[in-house]
Amino acid sequence: MNSIISALNKGIEAAGVDRKRISITSDIPFEPEAVRSLGVDYFQTPRGRAIAFGTGLKLGNPSLKVIPVVGDLMTLGGNHFVHGGRRNMELLVICVNNFVYKKIAGIPAPSTQATFSPYSTFEEPFNFPHLGNSCGAVYTARWTALHTKELAASVSEALHKRGLSMIEVLAPGPNYYRRIDVVESELLQFYFENSVVKNNEDPRNAAITGDDKIIVGKFTDKERPTFIDSYNVQHTKILGDKFTPHGPASEKQKVSGGKNG
Repeated sequence: MNSIISALNKGIEAAGVDRKRISITSDIPFEPEAVRSLGVDYFQTPRGRAIAFGTGLKLGNPSLKVIPVVGDLMTLGGNHFVHGGRRNMELLVICVNNFVYKKIAGIPAPSTQATFSPYSTFEEPFNFPHLGNSCGAVYTARWTALHTKELAASVSEALHKRGLSMIEVLAPGPNYYRRIDVVESELLQFYFENSVVKNNEDPRNAAITGDDKIIVGKFTDKERPTFIDSYNVQHTKILGDKFTPHGPASEKQKVSGGKNG
């Protein structure tokens, strides 16, 4: 089974959340058998639209735990992520980073297959934990797809966070012509062996460079009002008793002033 799906499955189990309350939106075409093993509602979205689709699900049914599983966000979907963090929409975004880093800790990565462009890439990658933290995410973490126990633990923790959580998973693809859910095992082992766990590290220091080992771990764990919290507070101030707070009864009881998050 795909190691990311397996870790997600174990994280959901450890969180103790009723799977009937979980919805996954994904722009990654995982194998149907792997998805079926999760036992949750699963929505395949167009590329880059998983966060936007997940936002609609959360607003339509605030009792849901929504998990958008997205590609690397270097192109499509980045703006949805930025505004999801700004609003603190209650989502658990799992960002599968397929970027191939040619050198880690000064060591050249195992050679990629010839189907990669001979010119490779010269662009600097996003520091996703720093981006998420800067945009307001309440929880950020990064693991390789081989850190299965740690990834499952982060999923379990993040499912209980109120607000936008983001977990980056490093999973290099083998070439441009294979599905994104397939990873290159030799490259992934190289990433795993050249990573170092630094929990609570400032996300600004978590950029992936060719000169240092990859920093993995849990970086951000904080609290701030969710989008629905702020929506309810603002409309209660304006409309008073005429307004019915949005969300399940347990959440409505938490509406009592506070700043717009």
